[in-house]
Amino acid sequence: MVGKGKIVTRYVVQSGDATLKGVVSAVLLLGAEIALASAPGDIVPQGHVLPPATWKERNHPDMPVLPHCDLDGAQAVNKMAELPEIVSSEIARVFASGGISEADGPFNSTDFVDGSVPRRRFLRGYRSADYWIIWFEVGGNAGGPRTIALRRSTHAPASSPAFQARPGTIFAGDLCAASKAILAGVVAANGG
Repeated sequence: MVGKGKIVTRYVVQSGDATLKGVVSAVLLLGAEIALASAPGDIVPQGHVLPPATWKERNHPDMPVLPHCDLDGAQAVNKMAELPEIVSSEIARVFASGGISEADGPFNSTDFVDGSVPRRRFLRGYRSADYWIIWFEVGGNAGGPRTIALRRSTHAPASSPAFQARPGTIFAGDLCAASKAILAGVVAANGG
């Protein structure tokens, strides 16, 4: 019998002529035994390998359905690869810690760190006058869609990037409303 909070990690699966060893966790919680198993065909070897379905759920969830957003004729792009190099290099610099993946690419959608997939994923970008407004998503409990604005730097030294992240332009929630607010000059009071 398994004691409270103990985990059993052993099982054998017969598949044709082969015997495969994998992992199933059984936990006795408040007197009830709960077994967690992978789907048929998702045999998990001992170690830190996740079943494919679990890995996909954590690290490559479906893209969210994005609303149409009319930003007075702003140019929209749906892939980071479509951004000018001076913009994508600033995004890479801003998100160097944790990284950002291409739209529909893998990213860590949970608070659980397992591997080296980026913590953010590109959703969409809009060019309007001197701004590039980037929509991205962050994983985890406090995650979700966000904005950040890059503004063309006209008075910066030549060694500075042509576009720089504007403080106070990271907003969560309704990305279209946030983008319109950024273009109207609104910034977050906390500089976020």
